[in-house]
Amino acid sequence: MDKCFEWWGVILTGNQKTVKALSELLDINKALFQNLYKVQADTIEELVNKLYELVPEYEKKFLNYVNEQLPNLRRYLQVEIPYNPKLVSSIDYEIYISSAEIDCEYPFDARGCIITFFQRVPDIIDLYKEGFSAE
Repeated sequence: MDKCFEWWGVILTGNQKTVKALSELLDINKALFQNLYKVQADTIEELVNKLYELVPEYEKKFLNYVNEQLPNLRRYLQVEIPYNPKLVSSIDYEIYISSAEIDCEYPFDARGCIITFFQRVPDIIDLYKEGFSAE
């Protein structure tokens, strides 16, 4: 299993092009997380647990959000991911937005990208499930 998949606790299956795009998005968000706090860990849970001990109280709200959203994200990613040009385009857009913040020069924006990632991935998958057709 891909190291990034292990870090997030997911297994992506389906169309290779779509899985590759989602994998890149997962990699970027992993890097955002680790660059934001300058902390490395083998899994996202391990990272969040380490961060609870290191961050000020106001940052714990962000970590709580991540902990609450992680099961939802995993559930949405545990499907056979099909190829759909609109799906891949949506993922590519998220990659473009998130990769601009990978250096975490602006921590508020980096946190925003991570929050958006947790919100948008289920939305993107739902759009596909609701049947926007491959054109």
